[in-house]
Amino acid sequence: MSDSFAASPSERSISPRRAALTVAVAIGLFVSMTTGASARTVNAPGDLTAATGYWYIPLTPNRILDSRFNIGFSGPLQNRVARTFTVVNRVPGDATKNVPTAAVGVTGNLTVDHQTARGFFSLTLSPNNNPTTSTLNFPAGNDDRANGVTTGLGTGGKLSVTYVGTPGANSADVIFDVTGYFVLAEGGTEGPAGPAGPAGPAGPAGPKGDTGATGSPGPSGAPGPSGAPGPSGVPGATGEPGPSGAPGATGEPGATGEPGPIGVPGASGEPGATGEPGPSGVPGATGEPGPSGVPGASGEPGATGEPGPSGVPGATGEPGPAGTQGPQGEPGPTGSQGPQGEVGPTGPPGINGLNSYLAGTVTLRSSGTPTGQTAVTFSGALANTNYTVVYSVTSDTDWGAQHIDWYMVVTSKSTTGFTFLMNQPNGLPVNAPANTTVDWAAFPWQ
Repeated sequence: MSDSFAASPSERSISPRRAALTVAVAIGLFVSMTTGASARTVNAPGDLTAATGYWYIPLTPNRILDSRFNIGFSGPLQNRVARTFTVVNRVPGDATKNVPTAAVGVTGNLTVDHQTARGFFSLTLSPNNNPTTSTLNFPAGNDDRANGVTTGLGTGGKLSVTYVGTPGANSADVIFDVTGYFVLAEGGTEGPAGPAGPAGPAGPAGPKGDTGATGSPGPSGAPGPSGAPGPSGVPGATGEPGPSGAPGATGEPGATGEPGPIGVPGASGEPGATGEPGPSGVPGATGEPGPSGVPGASGEPGATGEPGPSGVPGATGEPGPAGTQGPQGEPGPTGSQGPQGEVGPTGPPGINGLNSYLAGTVTLRSSGTPTGQTAVTFSGALANTNYTVVYSVTSDTDWGAQHIDWYMVVTSKSTTGFTFLMNQPNGLPVNAPANTTVDWAAFPWQ
């Protein structure tokens, strides 16, 4: 199935006129196509501006005007007597067919039947007995013709139609099927949060942070290896030796208590005779630290003697007072960055923008045999192939009576373009004059 709109060159033409295609954002499009007095006119309501956005909503085709059966108004059109019919709220209980009161424009098909003389229909926003534009041209006799229409709406959601025929008491029946409508584009409601996305790759390590406060001292580590003995100082005065007690068994080390206040140092006793070292017992619990004595003056260092053999270690003495804390060490290297956190919920959607459309001009032919298929390539891709193609044909040469009726057939569609033929009623390609061009526009409808 192809999307096609037909237009017929008028039998009333005097000289060729250059057709024009104009698209205005006011209602999504504003198209005016003419060849001689033949025209396909798209009307825009006067209170719209090009900076306003509109949505197009397609409908199930619905016949809202048929003068043959008194639908829309009664009886056929009389020559140069404009008639008005209502477009909005014709089927209020069926949203698939009804045009709401908020609509500012519609699309549809205009058809003629039972015409007593050749002429044309003019579809306008208000009654006009002497219109200067043509929407559908037709010959005399019971020769049904139809044309696609895109138009704004008049006051109260109404349209008017006028039959202009040869002079005399002529009449014609008119039919209008509505196929869609335009409304103001407004912001949509907030959609639900989307699912969390996958974790992204780990980012680079951040800059080194400030050094944190010094933590509580950790437990004492295992003693390191003994360093080389330093030089011996001048021995101090030797106190009277006290009796040596037998070393007690060393209990398990207890928890280190808070250091007590520093007391006045006691006098040093004379060293007792060194007994044979006994076996090392299990270390006992560490007692409360005693007060630290005032350190004596350092004597001059004496000559270093040969190191003697290491004796069996004696019992551990009471710990001395804690020394002044050394300067803070350099901070260690920054650890590796942790895993990426979960992605937060998707924010609400922004306000909907305008419907997109694409338009352009393609040369149909230059000379020679009848025209074959012509390909059109879009400047940018559409979201899908749900779009409608409208067109007008322009030529520098009068086509003459041999092309009274012609139409476009879209033979294929894609999101990046389409191909088409220009055919006569008998299905054969059109013998178009030289330098014939086609102005086209592709309008998405979903």
